[in-house]
Amino acid sequence: MLRALRNCTGFLTVLPVGMGFRSYEELAGDAWAFPLVGAAVGMLAGAAAFVALLFLPKSIAAAVALAALLVITGLNHFDGLVDVADALMVRGSREERLEVMHEPSAGSAGVAAGAMVLLMSYLALYEAPGMLAMLLVAEASAKFGMLVTCYAAQRPSHRGIGAAFVSVLAGNRKRLAAGFACYLPFLVVAWWSAPAVLLVTLALAMGMAELAERWFGGVSGDVLGAVNELVRLGVMLVMV
Repeated sequence: MLRALRNCTGFLTVLPVGMGFRSYEELAGDAWAFPLVGAAVGMLAGAAAFVALLFLPKSIAAAVALAALLVITGLNHFDGLVDVADALMVRGSREERLEVMHEPSAGSAGVAAGAMVLLMSYLALYEAPGMLAMLLVAEASAKFGMLVTCYAAQRPSHRGIGAAFVSVLAGNRKRLAAGFACYLPFLVVAWWSAPAVLLVTLALAMGMAELAERWFGGVSGDVLGAVNELVRLGVMLVMV
């Protein structure tokens, strides 16, 4: 478990914990620990918000919490959201969409989608009666959502990091069950909204797997990043 936590933390965040995996397939085998890493990220962002609340109004503390989430995760998931949004706007073949997805620059669709997700996430945090609980549940859900998308994926869209995760996790009930066991304690924190939180997490994760299959020919690393951002936002809105 300690090895899995270290590997997943090093992969999902910028925290200097080191990574000992020899291949992304090996890392994918440890992906059941994703929800634990998500909960830790949520707690760190919540701690940043708590400190900010000692000196600043809640409106600023919510922005601090959101900025902490983005910084700790290195903006990798957010970058995936922007790339997927740009690719979805392409009216062409799957190959053309994938080409746009891999472009380093962001288009207008990606900028608009990213801005809307950030704005709505900020407003949800500002309206939250308890930011720490929301951050804890939302981040754990976001990471479990990526695991569900890999489980539901039919195939990867192309060779890459996402392909390694899909090859190991697609249809793998054992690792999905282990991931859910890690996720369940943090889901309980949502209390009365827990059923809705779980429903939204599963719906968005599986829906993105289906959308990726139709539009891109499979799931990619960028799709998993988009799942992280969308599930986090969906859970925040449910909890509000």
